[in-house]
Amino acid sequence: MKDVVFVDITLIIIYNAIKQLYFICVICDFIRACPVNCQMYGVIILRSKGGNKMKKSVLCLITLVMIMSITISQGKTLDEYIKEAETYQELNNLDQAINTMEQAVKEHPNNSMAYTQLGIYISIQVQRIKGFTKVFKAIEQAFIMWDKAISLDPNNFTARFFRGGWAINIPKFIGQLEKGIEDMEFLTRVLEQSSDPEVIEQLVNAYDLLGQGYQKQGEFQKAKISYEKLIAVVPDTKYADKAKENINKIVLFEEWQSEREKTKEPDSPAIIELKEKLKKEPDNISLLIALGKEYFDVENYEAAEKVLKKAISLDSLNVNTFKLLALCLGQIGEQGYDPRIYMDTDFRTNLVFEAMKVLDKAIALAPDDIELRFMRGAMGVSFPFFIGRLDQGIDDLNLVIASDVPDSTMAEALYWIGFAYQKKARTHWIEIVSQYSGSKACQYVFNELAPGVKRIDLSKYKTPILVIDFILGFRDELAPQTAVWVEKKSGKFIKTIYVSGFSGYAKEKQVNLPMWTNSSKFADVDGVTSASIDLGHHIYVWDLKDTSGKKVKSGEYIVKVETAYWPSMQYQRVEAPIKIGKKERRVVVEEENLIPYLEVKYIP
Repeated sequence: MKDVVFVDITLIIIYNAIKQLYFICVICDFIRACPVNCQMYGVIILRSKGGNKMKKSVLCLITLVMIMSITISQGKTLDEYIKEAETYQELNNLDQAINTMEQAVKEHPNNSMAYTQLGIYISIQVQRIKGFTKVFKAIEQAFIMWDKAISLDPNNFTARFFRGGWAINIPKFIGQLEKGIEDMEFLTRVLEQSSDPEVIEQLVNAYDLLGQGYQKQGEFQKAKISYEKLIAVVPDTKYADKAKENINKIVLFEEWQSEREKTKEPDSPAIIELKEKLKKEPDNISLLIALGKEYFDVENYEAAEKVLKKAISLDSLNVNTFKLLALCLGQIGEQGYDPRIYMDTDFRTNLVFEAMKVLDKAIALAPDDIELRFMRGAMGVSFPFFIGRLDQGIDDLNLVIASDVPDSTMAEALYWIGFAYQKKARTHWIEIVSQYSGSKACQYVFNELAPGVKRIDLSKYKTPILVIDFILGFRDELAPQTAVWVEKKSGKFIKTIYVSGFSGYAKEKQVNLPMWTNSSKFADVDGVTSASIDLGHHIYVWDLKDTSGKKVKSGEYIVKVETAYWPSMQYQRVEAPIKIGKKERRVVVEEENLIPYLEVKYIP
């Protein structure tokens, strides 16, 4: 679900970048990057933080009338277009600001800054757009503008900062990460040559973004070097502390990878033989495919992926190689959450997009291959909605049904088509809950989704225990992020009982569960993180031990349950006070619809 967070992060990137753009332009070699325009742009954004709105609106209208009256009978300069666009932005008319800069681009098609400013306004509009297809399209348009600006003037610092910041912070599957790294490498090279003290903050930002970019790319050594350079520039600062923290996390991740490799089975005789042959013939495609299949059969999917990608780089027309690679990527995605999600919260999403692209290439080579159609169809309807392959998946599966396939394949194809139409129906229900929350129809949705009652055999547990019994009453496109934890009545954190996989591994990089995050500070999270729970009845039993493993004392405690749904953005938190002591206690809380029932029972 790290999949909508990037919008919030990019707001921060935009704010930090524009705040500093004027200082970038003090470097004499890049003075032509238009410092006045950069400064003006930063001012209009920062002004919107405060001041008398009525006075500001009147001033903006007066300014707009003056600009239009001066230029109505003659062509405008770029500065005039930029001022006009800024004024529209001040009036909260972003569409007109974009229209103004689009006209500026038409009249000044060879001006790098015109495209830069248009890209900036489009990127701001992204924050206001609803619907992932529209969001991605707007992001694509912003990048087209920045790409054009940089092609006209490779030394355009403003365009480099905006393109680089966005490219590194949006998900990797959008395909802009390499540009972001390139931009930050360029900026660090230039900024390192400056002796101006005002450039230091820019250099620190660039090192930090570059480190993040390398980290996303899996180039951990380069990421560490970038963070180390940051530390050398501003030692003993909060920026240096954060960089050290990032380095430590990379080291821990590398240790996890090393330990994980040790748990894998040693190479089989067949794999050893193929590897020996490949030493003599490293570009032998048949040997590479055979080795990839051997790795796949022993479930070493990462090794299979690497070998198969090399085979494809040598021969991009072998359908079976693409087919096997798609299966590998699917299996890697099925492995669940692990520390890789912390290093890149889009890790699994990137795999999904990559798998679909691989299948697209395979089907382009063999459009009549029913097995490929079935694979892409099943994946397309089962993958999350933002992949945008539901209708394509239905079409693929209908081709399978219309063909002469075995009964077992026919049955599976019918199952996935039914699953797809369930998803389509659910989309309408999500719209009702999101946009018509007070309506009768909304209550009909929750009534239909109401789950059955679950039972648990408490005789299996050694008392004293606390039984936490609750219902999640809604189903979104994706399973929600949920946390269950215990605090003292005073608010002191005691223990996380359960947290969903993504939030548990992403830790501070997730923004779904703010109350749990604040309370737990991610203490003891590794032992309680598991797959995301969804619509239904859920029961957890707490053995009254805190994060250190010690039994808690008698007293008053609070059990809290927090859940966040996406993309509907529904959220609820409920809590139940309970007294732990000599007597049995039971508390029931029934509030709203997302967590309609919470029962906490203490058994001494």
